[in-house]
Amino acid sequence: MQFRILAAAAALALAPVAADAQTRPLVLGQGFLTDSLDPAQGVAGWALQSHGVAETLFTVDRQGRIVPNLAETVRRDGESFVIRLKPALKFADGSPLDANALKASLERATKENPRARGQIGTPTLDVLNALELRLRPERPVAAIESVLAEFPLAIHKFDGTNASMTGPFRAVEFKRGESLRLEPNPFYRETASRPNVTIRRIGDAQTLALGLESGEVDIAFNLAPETLPRLKRRPELTIKSTPVAYQYMAMLNTQRAPFDDVKVRQAVDLAIDRSMLVAAANGGEPATGMFPRVFPFASEAPRKFDAREAEKLLDDAGWKAAANGQRMKNGQALEFTLTTYPQRPDLVTIAPVIRASLERIGFRVRIEVTEAITPQLQAKRYDAALWAMHAAPGGDGAFVFEQYLRSTAATNFMSFANAQVDTALDRLREIDAAPARATALKGIEQLVFAQAPVVYLMTPVWHVGLSKRAASYVPYPSDYYVLRADLRANP
Repeated sequence: MQFRILAAAAALALAPVAADAQTRPLVLGQGFLTDSLDPAQGVAGWALQSHGVAETLFTVDRQGRIVPNLAETVRRDGESFVIRLKPALKFADGSPLDANALKASLERATKENPRARGQIGTPTLDVLNALELRLRPERPVAAIESVLAEFPLAIHKFDGTNASMTGPFRAVEFKRGESLRLEPNPFYRETASRPNVTIRRIGDAQTLALGLESGEVDIAFNLAPETLPRLKRRPELTIKSTPVAYQYMAMLNTQRAPFDDVKVRQAVDLAIDRSMLVAAANGGEPATGMFPRVFPFASEAPRKFDAREAEKLLDDAGWKAAANGQRMKNGQALEFTLTTYPQRPDLVTIAPVIRASLERIGFRVRIEVTEAITPQLQAKRYDAALWAMHAAPGGDGAFVFEQYLRSTAATNFMSFANAQVDTALDRLREIDAAPARATALKGIEQLVFAQAPVVYLMTPVWHVGLSKRAASYVPYPSDYYVLRADLRANP
């Protein structure tokens, strides 16, 4: 069976279903696919972890708790930490993961990837014995387990050409931008009958839904809300929805007009009715800030909605409303382009709702959909951009602030610089106790609220469609673990 559908600007043909439905791979369709099989490059560590190929020393369970994974323990020793590996670990090529291999992995990650240096800098690493490694961070670190659970430190062995990792699956064939074929890792520490898997990048929401309906996709990850009613009417399909530890937000380029004015940024924050975003996305919660309310360091109250206060801020900033409602200043219209991307279909869905909210107070908003948003953000070639972010991938809130809102952060796409925020982050590095860290994180968030380089929008619910062969699949509350060791194919 084969089908072809023309999307807005491109066509995607999904491959035929194999004749033997019992032995064919499970097909996972989703909007994202790793750009590289090297976890030290960019965000490939996150994607490869999501694909079930890469792992970290610690991980985060379904309840958001940090738990050991490849590491057995980590203990503080003065200004250093001693990491002890679980015994008898192997990479997917069959070679041992011992302390020497761990040292090589961490050295390479922190050399190649600025994200890996975000909290520990360039560490000093010393092998103590076959299973233990001493790590001395370049700067103070309090929540070390969380740091070791973050994707930039995905554990790997690199031979100069290829990387071997430790996850339940290993790569067999990679077609950049199209597909990744996986097989069970025969050296994985848990023996089980896992299926072969093919991941297909499907950027168009309707194409993904049609692939599920036709039987050519077994797991349709992150379905668009508008496709759900018809899919739920198909008795052979199962739709599972789950709240996730992600936040949807709008990043504002503080170096570009009109967002170089803090009052304009604050007006945007106030003008958006987040309950309307939740309704458009068919589920979720209005954002309280950077962190979903499941985390103990999240702010409690939803972000304020007050269109009149937003209008007053624009008046104070010199943007006066003309007779037609359009705001002008020195002959220039108050306008900007809102950039989003199809890999997160909810963002495409809520963009027009955001535009409508802002146009009611005098903005003129253009919506732009791009297939490759990250290079655009890195080059600062945007006015405002929608973004989906796991707020605490290692179970602690410091990561996202360090990566995106410290003045010197490599991924500070907003060009945001605030000495108070930097100083507060420095202090956070010295705080060990969880309650005190929660208080400090909430304080940092208040500083960010006041400057509004980011407008927090909503905590989403994601929807996964399943064929009969994949009906036992249980979604994780994030996309860091889409494919896991517990994946099975039903007869």
